[in-house]
Amino acid sequence: MEFNPKIYQKRRRANAVGLTLSLGSMALGLFVLLWILSVLLTKGFAALDWNLFTHSTPAPGSEGGGLANAIVGSLMMVGFTVLVSTPVGVLAGVYLAEYGDQSKTAELTRFVTDIMLSAPSIVLGLFVYAIAVATMGHFSGWAGSMALSLIAVPVVVRTTENMLRLV
Repeated sequence: MEFNPKIYQKRRRANAVGLTLSLGSMALGLFVLLWILSVLLTKGFAALDWNLFTHSTPAPGSEGGGLANAIVGSLMMVGFTVLVSTPVGVLAGVYLAEYGDQSKTAELTRFVTDIMLSAPSIVLGLFVYAIAVATMGHFSGWAGSMALSLIAVPVVVRTTENMLRLV
């Protein structure tokens, strides 16, 4: 192939146009993000006080209120999830790493763990909705904890198994 100056100049112009458009898009995106952040910070800092974190959410339409019940509920859900998923995941991971080399139970456990790891969280949430929420007739923190546990258990199983295999 020969060097063709016309093609080279055309490529340089196309590169300059593409680079200019890319940088312009990046600058516009950063401007919008920084504008949103500045509005959030200037208007949001006025609402941050201890009442926001220590008071319960008021009835709809009333003024004031806080996030205390949401924070406590989230901590309770995460705590229950940790209490359920850690022992189950660690025990299953230890079994897979130490005792379940080629057994049918180990193969089935790895297969189910792989499926649960690859399942989107929305699918697991819908599963818990169909099993727990639909049968109870109302939403609850227990159903949320069940869904979080279904998401966490396969992660703990795989992590435990892989770390024990490294030792």
